[in-house]
Amino acid sequence: MEEVQKVIAEIEFKVANMRSSLVDARSENNELTSEVQLLNDKLSQRAEEVKDFREKYDGLMRQNEERLSLTDQSKKGNESQIDALVREIDDCIGRLKA
Repeated sequence: MEEVQKVIAEIEFKVANMRSSLVDARSENNELTSEVQLLNDKLSQRAEEVKDFREKYDGLMRQNEERLSLTDQSKKGNESQIDALVREIDDCIGRLKA
């Protein structure tokens, strides 16, 4: 009978250890689940920031392209004006020689 009680005590001890391990595992699982949720929230925030920065970047790139386009048009306009002035000067020089 004493042996049976030893076996029962060992089984109870093992069951108690398993319960303790299960409680610890559940607690760790809850902590990890909370951490995963926190990290997912941070990831969502970063994704929103990336989206905002992309929109700002695209807007700045459009503004830069527009400014470059206007600069090119201005240069072409200046070149046309310079060409017209050179022709006019040539015409004046031609009249003075005559």
